[in-house]
Parts: sequence; structure tokens; C-alpha cells
Amino acid sequence: MPKSMTGYGRGACTGAGLGVTVEVRSTNHRYRDINVRAPREISELEDRLRAFVAAGLARGHVDVTVTLEEAGAHLKTVEVRPDLAQAFHAAAKDLARRLGLAGEIGVEALLALPDVVAVKAVPLDAEVVWQVVEVAAREAMSALGEMRAREGEALARDLIHRTQRIEQLIAGIEERAPLVTQEYRARLEARLRELLADVPVDETRIAMEAAIYADKSSIAEELVRLASHIAQVHSVVDQDEPAGRRLEFLVQEMHREANTIGSKSQDVEISHMVVEIKSEIEKIREQIQNIE
Repeated sequence: MPKSMTGYGRGACTGAGLGVTVEVRSTNHRYRDINVRAPREISELEDRLRAFVAAGLARGHVDVTVTLEEAGAHLKTVEVRPDLAQAFHAAAKDLARRLGLAGEIGVEALLALPDVVAVKAVPLDAEVVWQVVEVAAREAMSALGEMRAREGEALARDLIHRTQRIEQLIAGIEERAPLVTQEYRARLEARLRELLADVPVDETRIAMEAAIYADKSSIAEELVRLASHIAQVHSVVDQDEPAGRRLEFLVQEMHREANTIGSKSQDVEISHMVVEIKSEIEKIREQIQNIE
């Protein structure tokens, strides 16, 4: 069964002092377009993660979001500059002496001064982090694949239902088509008898005109090709591989054949059935926009 291009998956993993969450959202797109948003600390892994996600998708716009959390005090470290604190302390004591002020300068006041304390990120080992990210990403992609598969099955059922309706209409046209020529011949003969009155009607000439009309208005080949395209749709839907592009081509060809049938046939009943066929084809076209 084909897969839908729409879905969502989430995965999480904890390791190496990190908690990693990966979320993957996909929507329909003509090509494969993957956008990765990751924290600055692991930005070097974005291309690797993009390739990992791309390996499991043929088409679709995909947003990948990575969230990084500490699992313990591992991502940041505190750095104190005692030399700067000592200089501040000396300057403060000198100022107090000059102004005749009493009191002690506490450590809390010194720590609050600019640049005395700095919080810095701890460099992360890319390979160690990737092992955690990969586990979370694999879980997210698995969940995404399951959702896309479920929606793909629903789309496939709808496609089969609509193509079966088209097949019913084709059968109706095939049943109606021979009667159109017979009715044309009957109308032609009646008109000639009305115009010629008592003059005998040339049956050979009527038969020839009816044959010419039947040849010009014949839609047999178009009906055969339309039925063939539908059979190919069924075949594609039964395969477990990306089918969107091939289905798009088949729908285009189905629409072409339906247009030709409508233009060649002058029969009202057939025209009505062609309109319904084209309506079903348009609904199919809308549905396959979501198929990978």
C-alpha cells in the first residue's frame, strides 16, 4: 500500500548526561524537503540527522525538531575569576577607606559583579551525542512511518472505490455506444423519408453515412486505454513503494482519455457519464497529492 506524506512522530532518549527529544512532522510536497532545527550545541549534527531522515522518505516537506535537556549538571559549567574578584574587593576597600565607611564586603556582592562569574557550555562529544540523538530519531521515524502507513491505507481504499465507480461508468458507456449509431441511422432515415416523400430511400447510402458517423464518433480505443490506466492504478496501489508520481501521471492520462471521449461523443447520456467520470478523476487527483 502507498503511504501518505502527512504524519507525525516523536522519540526520546536519555544518555551521556543528556535528554534528547526528536519530533518529526511531514506534509505533502512535490519533492523531498527536510528542515532540521537543533540546539546550537549540536548544530554540527544537523546534516547527519537530515541524511538519516531522508533515508526513510521519498517525498514530502519534513520539519525535524531536536530538543536537548540536561540529565544532571553536564551541559554547563561555572567559571569564577578570583583575580577579578580580588581586584574588585581591593578597590571597594580602598573606596570605603577614602569615604570613611565601615562594613565588610561579602562574597555574595562580589559574585554579583560583572564578569566575576561566567556560565559556559561544556563541549560535547559529537559521536557520543549522536548515539543518543539517533535512538530518539529512529523512534520518531518509526512512529511517523506508522501514521503515514495508516493514512496511506485510507487513501488507497478511497482510490479503489473511485476507480471502481469509473469502471461502472465505462461499462455504461460501452453499453450505450452501439445504440448511438443505431439511433443516428434511424433519425437519418426518418429525415430522408420526410424530405423525399414518395421517392425510395437509398439504403446503401444510409448505411454508408451511418458507417462514417460511427467511425468518426468511435470511442472504443479511448475506453480501452481508460480501462488500462485504471488497472495500472490498482496495480500501483497494491505495491509497497512510493507511488505518488506514477499515480499523478496515470490520472493525467485518464483525464486526457475522458476529455477525448466527451468531445467525440454527441450523445447526451454518454456526456453525462463522462462528466461523472471526470468528477471522480478530479477527486482522485486531489487525494494523490497526499501520497508519497
